[in-house]
Amino acid sequence: MLLRVQALTPEVRAMYAAHGHYHEGDSGVDLFVVQDQEIQPGETAFVKLGIKAAAFTPAEGGEQEKNVSWLIMPRSSISKTPLRLANSVGLIDAGYRGEIMAAVDNIKTVPHTLKKGDRIVQAVAFSGEGITLELVDELNKTARGEGGFGSTTCPAGEPEMKKAKNDVAN
Repeated sequence: MLLRVQALTPEVRAMYAAHGHYHEGDSGVDLFVVQDQEIQPGETAFVKLGIKAAAFTPAEGGEQEKNVSWLIMPRSSISKTPLRLANSVGLIDAGYRGEIMAAVDNIKTVPHTLKKGDRIVQAVAFSGEGITLELVDELNKTARGEGGFGSTTCPAGEPEMKKAKNDVAN
């Protein structure tokens, strides 16, 4: 699968410039945390990954490439932290063109700080095939655009996920 990546800043572009699989046969490509972020106990937070991305595979019969959906999955090393993906696996629809983010829960009783350059999630093709990254200046436009995280059912703006899980008053 080809993953076209649009970095949102020159610094993020530099992070991805020579990035790819760490081992031959790897299915996932790690995605970087791009800014320090403290996540409080019981909080569900969005971790911005500083990129927009679109996935493509060759179309049937060798014609034009096909825009496809892909997954954000936790790296196995996330188990060494108090963080878990809030939606367990993130589905990135083929037409989504907004910033890629990971919604994470802090399941412990102490804050956890992510540092710029940390890798807690990975991009994975549905097929499990390897991924080739291609840095681009701009992604193609789609009807879906940048609406994400419940955009088809939630009012405009950020979803309610920023509240602490145990905050029933709000």
